[in-house]
Amino acid sequence: MRAPSSQPAGAAEPPPGPTPRRRFGFARRLLGPVLSPMAHYVRRYLQASVEHELRETRGHLHALSADLQAVQHRLDLSLRQNDRLAAALARLEARAERSGEALDVLPGLFGPRFDELEIKLRPLIHYDEESVAIRMREGYVLAPRALPTFVTMLANATSKGLEPGTSDVLRRLVRPGMAVADVGANIGLLTLVMACAVGSEGKVIAFEPEATPRANLEKMKHLNGLAWVEVRDQAVGAKAGRLTFHVSEIIGHSSLYALPEAEEARTIEVEVVRLDDVAPGKRLDVVKIDVEGAELDVLAGMKGVIAKNPDLAILAEFGPEHLKRVGQTPAQWFKAFADAGFKPYLIDEATSACAATDAKAAAKLVSANIAFVRPGGDAERRLLQR
Repeated sequence: MRAPSSQPAGAAEPPPGPTPRRRFGFARRLLGPVLSPMAHYVRRYLQASVEHELRETRGHLHALSADLQAVQHRLDLSLRQNDRLAAALARLEARAERSGEALDVLPGLFGPRFDELEIKLRPLIHYDEESVAIRMREGYVLAPRALPTFVTMLANATSKGLEPGTSDVLRRLVRPGMAVADVGANIGLLTLVMACAVGSEGKVIAFEPEATPRANLEKMKHLNGLAWVEVRDQAVGAKAGRLTFHVSEIIGHSSLYALPEAEEARTIEVEVVRLDDVAPGKRLDVVKIDVEGAELDVLAGMKGVIAKNPDLAILAEFGPEHLKRVGQTPAQWFKAFADAGFKPYLIDEATSACAATDAKAAAKLVSANIAFVRPGGDAERRLLQR
C-alpha cells in the first residue's frame, strides 16, 4: 500500500534529477579546486598591491619625517642664530644708546672749549693810545698799554680772567636784578662778571680810587654798554673822610695802608666812604672786597648793610702778609667775619669749588679769596652749587 502523497491531488510530479541546491553544491565541489587557488592568487595580488602601497607610503612618510627633522634642525639653528643675532642687536642698541648719550654730552664738553678757543683767538685791540682791549668771557676789559707784563698776563689767562674760580663763584652767587658792590674794582675784571650777572635791572657800584685802573674801568663800562654800573672815585673804609692812599708799582696792590718800600711808588689823597652810606636803599646782595689789608675797615663800615641783608654774601681777599703789615692776625680777621654771622669758604681758583675753612688752615696760604655766607641761607646754597 503506498503512502499518501503531500502534494495535492492533480499536481504534477517534480521531474526526477538534482535540485538547485544540489547543483550549486556540485558546482562548488567541481570548481572549488580551480577557483580557490585563483581566489588565493587574487587575494595575494590585491594584498601585495596594498602592502606595496603601504610600503611606498611608509617610505614617503619616513622621507617626510627626515625632511621635517632636517627642517626642524635648520629651524633650531635659525632660532639659535636669531637669539645670537638678537643678543648682538641688543648689544649694538645698548652701544648706540650709550653713544647717543655720549653724543648728547659732547656739546657740553666741547661747546665751552670751542667758545674758549674762539675767544682766545681774538687778537688784542689797540683801543686808544693808553689802553689795550682784551676779550674775556662776558666782554672786553681794558688794560694799560704802559704795563706790558700785566697785559701779557691777561692775554695769557683763560677767558675767566686772573681769578677764574672767583669769577665762577660770582656767577653762582649773583642773580639778575641784584645790587652788588665791587670794592677795589681795579680795571673791572670782576665788575664785568657781576654786571653781566645782574643785568640791566640790577645795580653794580664799583669803587676804585687809583686813576689808571679807574680810567680803564670806565672804558670797560662804556665799551660793553654797562649803563647800570656806577664807577666811584673813592676808597671804602670804616669812616667817611679823606685819607692817604698808597699807590703801588704793581697794579692792584695799592692800599690805604703803607706798602713795603720796594713797592710804594707814591701817595695820593682819596675820599673814603662807608658802604652803609652809599648802598642803594641800604640793599646789597653781594660785596666783593679786594683792598690789600683793609678788609676789616670795609666790614666795620657796612654794619647796617649786614643787618638789613640777611642773605648777604661777601667775597674778600685774604693775605697773611697784608695782615701782618697792618698789624692783624688771621685769627682776628676770621673772627671779625664770624662775629658778623658769616661762615667762611675757601675758593679753589682752579676748580671753583668751595670748602669750609678757618684761620688755622688759611694761614698756611700765601693768598686766597674767601667767600662768607650766612649758614643755611640761600646764598650758601648757591655758593655750593656746581
